Amino acid sequence: MLIPLAILLAVASAVFYAISAVLQEREASRQSATGLGLMARLVRRRVWWAAVGATLAGATLHVAALGAGPLVVVQPIGVSCLAIALVLGSRVNRTRISPRSWAGVLCVALGLPAVLAAVPHHGPHGAPPAAGAGLGFWPVVGVLAAVVVVAAGTGLLCGRRLPRGAAVCYSVGAALCFGLASATAKTMLIGHLTPERVALTAAAALVGTALAQHAYRGGGLGAPLAVLTLLDPLTAGAMGVLVLGEPFGRSPLTLALGVLGLLVTAVGVGLLSARRPAVTAEPPAPEPVGAASRG
Repeated sequence: MLIPLAILLAVASAVFYAISAVLQEREASRQSATGLGLMARLVRRRVWWAAVGATLAGATLHVAALGAGPLVVVQPIGVSCLAIALVLGSRVNRTRISPRSWAGVLCVALGLPAVLAAVPHHGPHGAPPAAGAGLGFWPVVGVLAAVVVVAAGTGLLCGRRLPRGAAVCYSVGAALCFGLASATAKTMLIGHLTPERVALTAAAALVGTALAQHAYRGGGLGAPLAVLTLLDPLTAGAMGVLVLGEPFGRSPLTLALGVLGLLVTAVGVGLLSARRPAVTAEPPAPEPVGAASRG
C-alpha cells in the first residue's frame, strides 16, 4: 500500500467534498422556493452544477484513496471535510465561525471516527452472500423508505417554526437515501444487477440530493454535513450486515467506543445545529438584468 499517496488522495477528496457542501449551501440558502420549486431553480444555476461536479470528484478521489491505503488512514481524514467546509463557508459568506461551532466540529472530529470504526467495511467485489443470509433486500429497503418518509415529513412539519430542526430531519433522510444508494450499488457489483435495482439507486440518489438541498437551505453547513457524514456510511454498513449477511466482526471494546463516539458526535451535531445559517432563506434582493445568467 502507498500510505503517502492515500493520505494525499484522502485530503484532496475532503477538500472537494467541502467545496461541494459550501456551494450547495450557498445556492440553496439563497432560494425562497421549496420542494420541486427549489430543485427547479437550483438546476438552472451553474454554481450548483459545479457543486455536483465537486461531489463526483470527491467520491472518485475517495475510492482511489481506499485503493492506495487502509481504511483506518483514509477514514479519519475524511472527517476533516466538516472543518474545511466551515472555514471555506466563513470565507465565502464573510462570516465568523463561533466558538460553539468550533466545539461542535471538535466533537464530530473526535466521535465520528470511533463510530465509523465499528461499521463493517468489506470490499464491493466480495463473494455473494450464502443462501438465506440476511433479512432480504426489499423488506429492508421498505423499512428505510418508510424512515425517509417520516424524516422528510417531520422536516416539512417543522417548517419555519424550527428551521434548524427541520434541516437535521432533512439531512437524516438524505443520508439514508445516499447510504441506500451505496449499498444497492454494492449488491449489483456482486451479481444482483437488475433494472429494478438500477432504478432504485438512481431514485435514492435523486431524492437524497433534493433533501440535502433543503437541509442546507435551512440549517447552514455544520449540522447537515455532520449528519450526512455520520449516517451515510452507517446506513450502507447496516445494509451490508442485514441484507448481505456480512459479519459484524467487532470486539466489545470497539463497539463500546463506537457507542461513545455516537454520543459525542450527537453532541457535536447539537452544537452545530444551534449555529445560525450564514445566509438567511429570505428571498434575495433583486439582481440587475442578466445577473442570473452569470450564476
